[in-house]
Amino acid sequence: MREQQGISQSELAARAGTSIRYVRALEKGRKRKPSAELLYKLAIALDVPMETFMQHQPEEHDNFYYEREANRALL
Repeated sequence: MREQQGISQSELAARAGTSIRYVRALEKGRKRKPSAELLYKLAIALDVPMETFMQHQPEEHDNFYYEREANRALL
């Protein structure tokens, strides 16, 4: 999303009031649960609805993940 808009990590960090290090960590998946306030600031910085960041991201230990994979196996 950031790259599609031609925004650098440092520009996004500045717009959202956070550090470039934190933006990098989010993009690499090292920070998994940013605050709602930061998500709001990122949404404004990227000009997207905050809901963009609210989609469920299942992890392997989630029951949802296993159910989804089981359903895929049935297809």
